Amino acid sequence: MNLSCETIINENEKLKLSDLEKSCLNIFDYLNLHHNIKLLRINIKKNDSVENLFSCCESDVNYHINSLEFKQNCDTEMIFEFLSESLEEYESIKENLNFIKLSLQIFSQSLYNKYMEKTLNELSLVDSVTGSYNRCYLNNYVGNLLSLSNREQKKIAFVKIGIDQFKAVIDEFDYEIGDKVLKCLAKSLKNSIRESDIVIKISNDEFLVILLNVINENNAILITQKLINNFSQEKVVINEDTKQTLMKTICGGISIYPDNATTIEEIIKKSDIALYEARNRGRSQFFLFNEEDTNKIDFF
Repeated sequence: MNLSCETIINENEKLKLSDLEKSCLNIFDYLNLHHNIKLLRINIKKNDSVENLFSCCESDVNYHINSLEFKQNCDTEMIFEFLSESLEEYESIKENLNFIKLSLQIFSQSLYNKYMEKTLNELSLVDSVTGSYNRCYLNNYVGNLLSLSNREQKKIAFVKIGIDQFKAVIDEFDYEIGDKVLKCLAKSLKNSIRESDIVIKISNDEFLVILLNVINENNAILITQKLINNFSQEKVVINEDTKQTLMKTICGGISIYPDNATTIEEIIKKSDIALYEARNRGRSQFFLFNEEDTNKIDFF
């Protein structure tokens, strides 16, 4: 086995131990070192859609481009683009493409495996109906937010959202219409908060909205009112032919970290209690958790 093959195999073993982003960077470093590739773009093409995985070039520059494509299955291929600012560099890379191809035939498969691994991991954290994060995300990642909040001494509001009379939607229509309502609510919640805030679907008809770095409880109340008001204006189309629509309402239960609790389990429990009280008060209501009022709540 010659040195070139050993180098390729050793490099491929490194890729297997790296995540997707690190794998792309390792491939670029390899190409730069062994083939003098200075600018690289890596895309994955699935049917007619193209997703960029790596790019170390300016988007507004017209480069001379050599490329290699590696088919991964019947509808997916990995595309490596080698960008040159001069014709001389372009021709030099072109003459060397067959040698570059030898290594990338191996690397592309490892990179595709990393891409699929990341995609499947992300799918396991996302609710299939609404596209929101699910309870798996809550269990694995939200604890990090509490640690960050402690270090920065910032408050986090946990707003439990429940759809008023959601069971009636299922009883009167069907689960397909119920899913439409859930999708509409998820979209409305996401559009009503900052990009840094988080929406998680945690049960059949309930969501948890996590508001980071809230100033105080009044700030959380204002945002919760916004969530309630915005969704109350949404119209869900339940019959495409007749254009019949359905409008629903939500309630919200608010708890503040670390004021109301210092663990993720307790803070969610407090927001759940607050939502219970909000629902007791009627439709489109909210309730801010506090120990004094909560002691008066009759749960049974």
